[in-house]
Amino acid sequence: MIMIKYLKRLIGEMTEEEAKSFLLLTMMQLKTVQESNKSPKQMIEDLHNWQEKIISFAQNKERESDRAYNTVHMVCGPSSAGSLKVGLGDENKVIGFLDYFSFGPIYELHKGVGRERRYEWLRNHLNYGDDYIEEDYERQISETLKEIDAIPDSIPIVLWTAENTDEQTGARYLLYLLKAKKNNVYMINTTLAFQELYNTREYQYFFPRTAGVDPEKLYTIYQKKVSNPLTKEERVQFEQEWLTLLETKEVLRVWENNTIKGKTVDYYDKLILTAARKLHAEQREKDFIKSTRLIGKVYGQLDEGIMDTFLEYRVRTLIYNGFFEIKGIPKAMRYYSVKLK
Repeated sequence: MIMIKYLKRLIGEMTEEEAKSFLLLTMMQLKTVQESNKSPKQMIEDLHNWQEKIISFAQNKERESDRAYNTVHMVCGPSSAGSLKVGLGDENKVIGFLDYFSFGPIYELHKGVGRERRYEWLRNHLNYGDDYIEEDYERQISETLKEIDAIPDSIPIVLWTAENTDEQTGARYLLYLLKAKKNNVYMINTTLAFQELYNTREYQYFFPRTAGVDPEKLYTIYQKKVSNPLTKEERVQFEQEWLTLLETKEVLRVWENNTIKGKTVDYYDKLILTAARKLHAEQREKDFIKSTRLIGKVYGQLDEGIMDTFLEYRVRTLIYNGFFEIKGIPKAMRYYSVKLK
């Protein structure tokens, strides 16, 4: 009972995004354990070790301001940051940039007016919780920018990315934020590094997101795949790519042929409608489909994935445009169902 109360307190002190990240990581850990050929005793031991890692992370957070760091790691996305924090150990500081850059305007994001434009778009289109943008999102972005600015010049920085739009776009933004810093900056592409270390003739892996990789393997990747820091020319190239992106006005981006490409906001709509038709075909009689099931089916068909909050926004838009009937209240995806007209 004492341990349960202690765990409850530690989890209660996490931010909402950290708690969500660890819930996702725990579900992934359970799936890994279930699919392994280990004995029940070893499975229980693995889950116990995972619990210890979560406790260690929460305890480290309590004394974070007093810890000394050898290296700073940066990544976009709270789930990816959570994986790195668990895997890399106390001597490494992880700065996770909260934002997802595959959607939402980034035009003039380096300016206050650009950030406010982005906040307004997210507020008006996505089903976040009450006052999330004002009370959590803006505050955490501001705090992260201050953390980045405070990195001492003597500390090496490792920038993590992967084969997805969020982390590729975010990597360019983070390098732009670091443009005035003299630190050595290293870059690791988690997707490619994992393939180089673990792919075999029998097993071919593709993890499009850093968050999808087991935290212990992230540590191995860090130890084996950090090579030379980015050259001045390479950094300038990434910074210029970010400045080019800043001039685009699309609100949706995809990682395609090693390039970030802008798409129209309805890019996924046909996929959503096709998925709905297939789900209706599985029913004895055409009936309402839980929006969570529809969005999950679409998400599962995407190679790199996009946040379900964006797909839910597109489902609501298709409702407003007359493609779907609705049952329930669309205040969050779990509260309503849809049926094609």
